[in-house]
Amino acid sequence: MELKDLQLALVIAREGSLAAAAQRSGVSQPTLSKAIARLERQLKVQIFERMARGMRPTEIGRAFLESAATIDLASTDLLAKLRDLRQARAGVLRFGFGQGVPDRWLLPVIARLAREGVALDLNGGMPDSLQPRVAVGDLEFALVGYSGVPGGNLEFEPLKADPTLPVAPVAHSLAQRRAPPSWEELAQARWIVPPLGTSTRADFDRNFVDRGFVVQPMVVSSSTQREAALALELDALMLLPKSKIESALVRANFTQVSPVGGWRSPRRIGLIYRKGGYLSPSAQQAMKLLRRSVGRPAP
Repeated sequence: MELKDLQLALVIAREGSLAAAAQRSGVSQPTLSKAIARLERQLKVQIFERMARGMRPTEIGRAFLESAATIDLASTDLLAKLRDLRQARAGVLRFGFGQGVPDRWLLPVIARLAREGVALDLNGGMPDSLQPRVAVGDLEFALVGYSGVPGGNLEFEPLKADPTLPVAPVAHSLAQRRAPPSWEELAQARWIVPPLGTSTRADFDRNFVDRGFVVQPMVVSSSTQREAALALELDALMLLPKSKIESALVRANFTQVSPVGGWRSPRRIGLIYRKGGYLSPSAQQAMKLLRRSVGRPAP
């Protein structure tokens, strides 16, 4: 059984079709078909069910692919470790960071690593989109703000509480008042929020549902980097991490709006990495520096 065939099967499973897998992997569809045929012939089981618009794993195929993913990650870790031992240095460090992580924690670490000669491949995005990439070994780790507990093969190491809180443009009527707004007033306001399926959106919905309200946001925005500008343009409310609200730029344009009874958010800034996965020397150094930068002494 060839490792390459296992890897191609995993790509097909993730993409859902030969065409999408070919585009993702750079391997032709006939080559992908032959790889699956070899595996099914060797295993004497059907791994994929062929459908009119794609392919999906059979029940036996899902069990096989789960083990194949473990083998693929182990082989990736082994090759990375051998590379680092052979070169006596790390290769390219690929890590991610959530869009809610303040620059003051992140940029000094990136600058120091770059000055020390570490080749960096930086990946920003929503925490919920970075987690799968860490899980499959595409990223060695990620620094994110997260409200939940990741499952599967991921470990979350919290570094600091950093709740998301509602803010309004300084000229907004709710920002001009001294008294805290009611939950009904908040529910009737315009909102710009992250999409469903993200931990921040779950926090948002939970706060209102617990008070008997269901809010239909005005705009749903996913990592567009235009949320603050839209909030100002539309005179709308949005959620920001406490660490970002403290910045001078945000304070000049937004005011925290604390509702009656307070806003609840269990969000924490922390490191996500694979349990028992290989971390290159550069990754270990970067994580050590980030622990210090965020405010927790390195273990």
